[in-house]
Amino acid sequence: MANEAYTRTNQSLHFAATALAGWHQAEASAALDARTQARYQSETCLFHLYRGVLALIHEVADFYRWPLLDTRDVGTLLRDERLAGFPGPELGELQQLAKRPDDWLVPLLQAWQSLLSPPVVDSQQAAAELIVRVGGQPAVWSVERAEAALQGLRGLIERQRGLMQEW
Repeated sequence: MANEAYTRTNQSLHFAATALAGWHQAEASAALDARTQARYQSETCLFHLYRGVLALIHEVADFYRWPLLDTRDVGTLLRDERLAGFPGPELGELQQLAKRPDDWLVPLLQAWQSLLSPPVVDSQQAAAELIVRVGGQPAVWSVERAEAALQGLRGLIERQRGLMQEW
């Protein structure tokens, strides 16, 4: 397979859609491990959607020959002043999406940060317990949010690929 930036974006979309379908199946399942499978598919979908946004940034940077290919954190990049030196409308649209909490990008970034945050021990548990439950499902991440993020990312990619022009 080609080592092009758009290939990574396409792969991320494909795997996010596959994980979302698996998430739907796991939630509809009556198997004993259905909750575990749903959690796994949820986190897999989140991972691939986040990687899709990052791959889109890399794709735009590669197209315009901008030195952003080392970027690994979407949230930091979208809040960073570094984008002032890159006047393309593609990253500007992502910046605007990152400022709207009712759209698909902010819940995606919040869920990603929640997934990466250290586990929190429930304070109501007894200290003598051998097995301690930590963390939990990101509160803002649900199947509906994942579907909205996938559709939003697909639309953004199609729109941006159609509008990218050499300067």
